Formats: sequence, C-alpha cells, structure tokens
Amino acid sequence: MGNPRRVQQMLAIPVEVQKWPTLLSPSEINQVSTRLGPIGDFKDIKSDGYLVEALVHLWDPICSTFRLGKEEMTITIEEIAGFLNLPVQGTAVIFPLASDKVEFCRFTGIKESVIQGLDQNIEAKFLFDRFELRDGFEKHRGDFSFTSKEIWDRKRVWVYGLVMAGTYFFPRKDKKIAFKLTKIMYDLFLGINNKPCSIIPTILADIFIACSTCQRGGKFFCGSNLILHVWGMEHFMRRPAIPESLPMSGYNWVITHHKRIDSSNLPCNASEFVDFLTNMTNQNVRWVLDWTNCTKPILHTKASEFVPLWGTQGIMAYNPRRFLRQLGRVQDVPPAVDLTPFVIVFDKGICPKEIPMKTLIDEAWETLSDDERVKYVPELKQRGLTTPQYEDWIGRSTIQEMQDEPAKEVERLKAIIEARDKEILQLSKSVEAYKGMAEQNKQMYEGEREKRQEMKRKCGELYDQAERVKLPYARETRDSILDRLKSFGNLVRNRLHDMM
Repeated sequence: MGNPRRVQQMLAIPVEVQKWPTLLSPSEINQVSTRLGPIGDFKDIKSDGYLVEALVHLWDPICSTFRLGKEEMTITIEEIAGFLNLPVQGTAVIFPLASDKVEFCRFTGIKESVIQGLDQNIEAKFLFDRFELRDGFEKHRGDFSFTSKEIWDRKRVWVYGLVMAGTYFFPRKDKKIAFKLTKIMYDLFLGINNKPCSIIPTILADIFIACSTCQRGGKFFCGSNLILHVWGMEHFMRRPAIPESLPMSGYNWVITHHKRIDSSNLPCNASEFVDFLTNMTNQNVRWVLDWTNCTKPILHTKASEFVPLWGTQGIMAYNPRRFLRQLGRVQDVPPAVDLTPFVIVFDKGICPKEIPMKTLIDEAWETLSDDERVKYVPELKQRGLTTPQYEDWIGRSTIQEMQDEPAKEVERLKAIIEARDKEILQLSKSVEAYKGMAEQNKQMYEGEREKRQEMKRKCGELYDQAERVKLPYARETRDSILDRLKSFGNLVRNRLHDMM
C-alpha cells in the first residue's frame, strides 16, 4: 500500500483568530453559533495532522469511504450536524458561487479603494483590527462605506463568522480569508427564499474533495482537517463511555472533545496510524458517536440511493446506505452505486458561473429521506452489527481490493507523476518567461550603456568647447566674443536636447 504522503494542513491558528471569540458578547456569539455551531471553540482542538494523513491514505474516492482493513467508514452528514448542533433537513441548499471583491466589500462595508490590489483573499488581521477591537470603527472610520455605528455592530458579527468559517471549515494554505466565501455567509445569515440554510453539506463535500485531491498528489488539505481529525479520534481513540448515551441538544461537543479522547497511547506518526486503522476490529470502533441523531437520518433521496453534496471546491456524493452502523442500524449489503460520474472538482477552487447539476441537487435536497425498511435499534447501536450477506460481500470486496491494490497503486503514482509533471511544466514556463524578461533587461541595459557612452562623449566635447571659450583671441572685438559665446550656448542647448 505504500507509505502515507505528507499533507499540509491548517494546524497553527493565527493569534487574532484564537483571540477573537473572547472579545464578543454572548448574544453575538449566539448569532454565529446558530449558523456555524460553536466554531470559536475550535481553537482548543489540537492536532498534529497524522491521523488526517492516514485517513487520506486509506481513502477510496470511488465510494467516498475510508478502507479500514475489513471495515469501511466515512464521515456522515449526521455526525457533522450533531457535532456542531446544526440542523440539515428542511434547510435550503447553499450553492457557494464564487464571490468577488465587490461582493466582499458590500458584505463587510469596506471600501474597495482600501483593499486595492487584493483580488481573491484578505488577511484575518486586517479584518480583526477593523471589526473585532472595540475601537475599530472609530479608529478606521475612513475605511468603511457606512457612517453608522449600528451598521458596524451588525457587520462585525457577520465578519466574525466569515473569518471563523474561512479558518476552520474552508482553510487556505496562506491562512487568508477567501472572498469566495462571502455568498455562503450571506445565505447563512439572511436565508434563501425565507428558508434557513445549512453549511453541513458544504463542509462534508470539501472534506471529501480534499481527501481525493491530496491522495492524487495535492499538497494542502483544502477541507476542514480539524473536523476530520475529531471524527477519527472520537471513533477510534475514544475513552470507554456509557453505550446508552443519547445526543443532547445544545451540548457543546467541541469544547469537551479532549475529555473524551484517550491520548495515552496515540500512534506517533501517520504510518503508525495507518497500521492501527487497518488492523482494527469491530470491537475497537465506537460506531455511533454520542451526538449522532439516529432517529431519522438521511439515507437516500427520492431519485437515487446517493446524496449529492455541493462544496466550495467542487461537487461530491456519498451513499449513506454503506454506513448504517454509524447510524445505529444493522449493516446489510448496500446498493451498488458508482459515485465517480457525480464528482466535479472546480478549477482552482472557483465555482463556474454555469452551475453543473443544479437541478439534480435542488431536487435531491427537497426529497431527503430515511428508509423505513432499515430499523433503528437503540440497544444495539454500539455493537456494529452486520448481516451474513454483508460479511460475505465485504469479504469479497476486500479480496478484490487486495487484487486491485497494485493497479490502484500504479494509478495513484501516475496521478502523482502527472501532478509533478504539471508543476514542472509550470516551472518551465516560468523559467522561459524569466529568461525572456532577462533577455529584455539585458537589451535594455546594453541600450542604456550605449546611451551613457554617447552622453559621456558629448559631455567631453562640451568640456573641450568650454575650455576654448575661456581663451580670448588676440585683438578680438566685443561682438566677436558675443558671437562665439552665442555659438557655444547653441551647441550646449543642442547637446542637451540630444541627451534628453
């Protein structure tokens, strides 16, 4: 299977972002938490990135699942929704169309002239100085397009949500806040057609896409690595707990995460995590997380067995019927669904203006449904039960996986090589461009040097003429001297004109 690749992640949170939640009032925090969950408390989640690297290594992009030895699992909508205490069903679909600087300025109230030169993103500190500090409005009054302190009070909550989401849910390698998130924030705070929106599908889609792109050679995990880290730790490194515990509405699962984790014997690197995960048994897994609402999960839509997901990086889908054990049900053989045709990764992470599969996604989210044929049995939910048919199916799948492993490894290496070839091609183009610029600069230098030599020669001529002017001729008349000086003046004027 090979060794897991190093994956860059958002691990060191900017100081301003960590400090920001402590400067807001409870009512302001509540305005954001009803839309983004207790996102300010993510600052207390610590990760070394190894578990995420291992999960990326074990990711199967065809089925949107992690292959853990003889088991398969994935992060589900219900798990993220429960962790953040946010609703999903009954909410409108967010289509995260890329916002530009104009829309960002309209959202924040920052004048466009203040952020000239910035096209795609902005430093969190810039927003912190203007919106979080209590004297931000008075100190930077000239930067805003509004003059009302009341408007600033409202927008500072919006900007706080934008910065938190851009850091913890949709991170960038440079730790800046992307303008393209502006529309998501608009939809979350204002709703769509009088319906509230949910950010859960967007978060899940970006996590799936990040796993796929990093496995193919991408260097930075462009999804919420902290949510994926928490998901893995809660499932695999959980301290013993009461099996009958139920999800508690309103409980802050984020800030209490560290209390539930057994950190006494964690793997020391990504390779050790891979070995640990691939050798797990059914009994080592906490199948249902404490916050997962198993009573009415999303298992399919009216039109299909898979659920489409729209993210900031592209479109993904997953088949919840493969992961019934995580929803407190007995796992049977899932419907065979190839999700590859429903995967679209946006070029440079920018959503196109023509929304692909928009109608399909809209209709799917209007018809989300449970499956009454698959019963929920609370007493059995932590046992991870399966049917004999499933065991036979997963056994054959595992054997097939082992047989296909060399071919998959070759494909993975090909993808990495292709990514490297693209990088080399880009570098070659950059080198050629710099060579062209260097040649132009050389020619300009040669031209300037010739001009300087010519100027030096002409200055020498002027110097010689000036020396002659100093010496009067014998018996030279006054008019003759004036004519000679006039001629010298004309010569100087002409030389200066040539030099300009």
